[in-house]
Amino acid sequence: MKRTAAVLPWAIWVLSALFVVFNYIHQVVPDIIAADLALAFKATDATLGNIAAIYFYAYAILQIPVGLIVDHFGTRRPLVVAILAAGLGALAFSRAGSSGDAELARLVMGASSAFSFIGCLKLVQEWFPPSRFSTLAGMTNTAGMIGAASGAPVASVVNVLGWRATVGWMGWAELALGVLVLLVVRDRVQAGSHPEPAPRPAQMIGVLTDPQVWINAVYATSISLVFVAFGGLWGASYIEKAYGMSAIEAADVGSLLFLGGIAGSLFFGWWSDHLGRRKRPMVIAGVGALATMAALLYLPGLPILGFEAAIFLVGFFSSANIVSYAVARDLYPRLAGLSIGFLSTCYYAGSAASQPLVGMLLERSQAGGGLAALTAADYRVAFSPLVGFMAVGLVAALLIRETLHPAGAARLAPGLPG
Repeated sequence: MKRTAAVLPWAIWVLSALFVVFNYIHQVVPDIIAADLALAFKATDATLGNIAAIYFYAYAILQIPVGLIVDHFGTRRPLVVAILAAGLGALAFSRAGSSGDAELARLVMGASSAFSFIGCLKLVQEWFPPSRFSTLAGMTNTAGMIGAASGAPVASVVNVLGWRATVGWMGWAELALGVLVLLVVRDRVQAGSHPEPAPRPAQMIGVLTDPQVWINAVYATSISLVFVAFGGLWGASYIEKAYGMSAIEAADVGSLLFLGGIAGSLFFGWWSDHLGRRKRPMVIAGVGALATMAALLYLPGLPILGFEAAIFLVGFFSSANIVSYAVARDLYPRLAGLSIGFLSTCYYAGSAASQPLVGMLLERSQAGGGLAALTAADYRVAFSPLVGFMAVGLVAALLIRETLHPAGAARLAPGLPG
């Protein structure tokens, strides 16, 4: 009986984290099968962009409502419904007969997947002590990055089965996951406790107007924009110009940013819990991210090995934004879903704005010559706002109030895995 009680929290985390993996796979699939979609739907580049983007719009808009839902109704039932709906959406996407059908299916998938990260962290809050939250948040983020890095395996399967069959099998797998979550996952209700009442408007306003909530969101967003604006779009082109590499070689170097992010998510999540502190790791990471990003852009004559080390360290330090999710939980334990949902909304809003900002600065440098006319110096100017944002993140880290203390972190809640 004791062994079952010890294993159950980890089984719950694994199953909910698998939904996070599916979420990130769904995010990158349109890029992998773009040529197939263009052929199947006679789609323009703009249409393909809409098919991909509508997933993110639905995901971002629903972060706060999702937080409120899991705070009030618990996590299990909404999560089961969301996973099943995401699986059905994937099946519909695999059978889409037009671009409009594909967009509608992706809308359902994005809205359903909005429950993935928040739902997983809410279950972590219920089933693990506060001294484990940051560690599990880092592990959850790593699971998502593994999903995002699955492009090559997914592309291989598409080459064998075709895009429709591949997406269809993803849908069936997600439906199977929904059944497993229904059978295994439970909301943890302490003995003698009662279901949480719906948050009152005054409570919600209190969360959304708390300066610490906003400062925490500023930190999480500003320190991690590099993953989207540099790693997600323009970084490989800069590396090609700066070091005369081929597109494939530049992409390989650029991937070090995400490898650093995986390592940093695990490290900073664990280190914050180990120290029993949130602020110190965030400040140290803020200094490290600012210094390494500045070196990466402005250090003259940086050899390629130094550049590779710098880009890995930028990813490593920038992934400390995962500690912000622990801060969001610490600030409002009873409204953790709302607090984390607000943080995610800010992160996605900032991410959505960062790519156009860099693109606009690059466009100003083109002087009518197109992307081919851009120099490495042009890219450095366009990436300079990222350095500024990291400086803002460091200031935010200095302003954040410590939310976890060693004495409190060391005490494990009764009945929770230690």
